[in-house]
Amino acid sequence: MNQKEATVSTILAVLEERGVSYELNGPTPISEVLTNSDKEQVRDALFTMFRSGDVSYKAEFQAKVDDDSELKKYISGLVNNWIRKNKEFNCGQAYVAKNPGSRSYIKDEQLKELTKLAKQCANNPEALAQVTEAIEDRKAEIEAEKAKSIVINADALPEHLKHLANN
Repeated sequence: MNQKEATVSTILAVLEERGVSYELNGPTPISEVLTNSDKEQVRDALFTMFRSGDVSYKAEFQAKVDDDSELKKYISGLVNNWIRKNKEFNCGQAYVAKNPGSRSYIKDEQLKELTKLAKQCANNPEALAQVTEAIEDRKAEIEAEKAKSIVINADALPEHLKHLANN
């Protein structure tokens, strides 16, 4: 079975074992029903299922499955992900990020290193101010690059706004 099916069915089985009859798409989010003990049981069951080959995954994931520590971390994230994002567990509501865009700079190597440098300079206000300024400058550069890549079809705009499109 796939990872979503395995996670959902395991969560429901753990709740049923505890005597809780959970209604998918019901009025109560699963996060209000699951206890920490339930989550631990779900993670343990999924760990066993991954190891026994009952859950499908890509071949390149095999190294993580073979490493207990990595597999446990992955399963913890998997469970949390489906609790948070599965509509059936959240009264039919789609997931909405709490801080949209907060990870938008995560792939920029320069920002990663500047952030590390800021932590290192935490006790030096003058140096920290310089690093913070460099971080803001880099974010502005990235935003400017993104803005350049936006293509606007001026023909689709109302006549009084066409002059604003720089194509």
